[in-house]
Amino acid sequence: MFKQTPVFSVLAIAGLLSLAACGGSDGIAVVLPPPVAAPPPTPVASTISVDFTKGIDGWTAGVADYADDSEPTEAASGWSKLPPPVQGMGYFLISHNNSDDVFTYTKHQVGGFVPGAKYKLTFEMRYATSAALGCFGVGGARGESIYLVGAAVMDEPKLVKQVSGNSHRYRLNFDHGDQAVSGAQGKVLGLLGVEGLDCGGNEFAAASRKSDEPVTVQADKDGKFWLVLGTDSAFEGTNAIYLLGAKVDVKPL
Repeated sequence: MFKQTPVFSVLAIAGLLSLAACGGSDGIAVVLPPPVAAPPPTPVASTISVDFTKGIDGWTAGVADYADDSEPTEAASGWSKLPPPVQGMGYFLISHNNSDDVFTYTKHQVGGFVPGAKYKLTFEMRYATSAALGCFGVGGARGESIYLVGAAVMDEPKLVKQVSGNSHRYRLNFDHGDQAVSGAQGKVLGLLGVEGLDCGGNEFAAASRKSDEPVTVQADKDGKFWLVLGTDSAFEGTNAIYLLGAKVDVKPL
């Protein structure tokens, strides 16, 4: 007897071969939507606390605002025991101003901020000094002619040589101000001198200076920027200061 092959079996086999050739179960290419990027983090307010009584790791000192023939002498820095009656340790900075202008500073990079975000910073510095008020001095009294400065910049502060007549001047690569006048990235916090000290400079006292005038700074691509703390001096002599610490309030713009 003749045996007939069922038609549906042949068709099923042909279909399977066709699907196998297409490389899929239904022959339809699936296009997925592009991944959605996570929103950038929102900048938040914070406070940077600097305590030089515990150490000065990561901080680097320097001097600026001088000419070829007036480079500061006696320039030195280090972590040192505080002179009595002040107790403990502090960041010792010293320089001799051989003209009518010298900026003595220390710098440090801080991080943890939103990359590219802008912030407003206000500074308060704590220090110890023997500079009195109401005394005399070359180029101006020490207590009234040296100013505490707080600054912040995105790029690392570096010394830049500039042509000045037949000489050169050495300045930092940002506007920290000029003695009593604040700059775009540096604000004057107050005078160095402390009420109640004698003009002999034999006794030290702790003090603090602050300003509510903010510095605006933008964090770099890694969420970092640089802090600068220092003194801007018109006093033509030697000034020694012990930095005790600082508080920097950071608010997003």
